[in-house]
Amino acid sequence: MTVQRELNLEALDEWYATHFEALVSEYAGKAIAVVAREIVAVADTEREADRLAREEYPDAIPLVLAIPTEEVCFDERVFVVTFLPYGEAG
Repeated sequence: MTVQRELNLEALDEWYATHFEALVSEYAGKAIAVVAREIVAVADTEREADRLAREEYPDAIPLVLAIPTEEVCFDERVFVVTFLPYGEAG
């Protein structure tokens, strides 16, 4: 996997939109960390997903997402994207 040290927000937004329904179906209520368009960590909190991703890919900046439950997603059309500042993973 080629690891990027910068976030390409446009590409990540496209990846998220393309995979949104599958993410909600599989990871609803969980937090995921994405590096190079691959899910590298799944956890109960954004902080934990970020920590796990940074341990495995220390040179990467993971995209950390809180995946909404289907009820929140489709009833209220709400989702949360969390970017933890570099160095605040632990």
